[in-house]
Amino acid sequence: MYYIASVDTDKCAESNCHLCTTYCPESNCINYSEADKTAYVSVDRCKSCEICVYICKEVAKHDCIQMKWIEKLEDGFVIKYSGVVIR
Repeated sequence: MYYIASVDTDKCAESNCHLCTTYCPESNCINYSEADKTAYVSVDRCKSCEICVYICKEVAKHDCIQMKWIEKLEDGFVIKYSGVVIR
């Protein structure tokens, strides 16, 4: 089981603030897609620190990121690699 940050891409695309990408302490963990106008989490890099949740909810006031328990890394996540979506 994994405890991973999950971005609500619809909400995130509306706000377009990028703050989570700035404050995440793990490099290349939360990235921003210009094509989708949303942040996304590289699930293999997320350390479950929840800083992104705090930044999004308390600082940016958007509440687009929640922590989520998953059984496998593929469960409930869209994985992007070099702009290609892998499900």
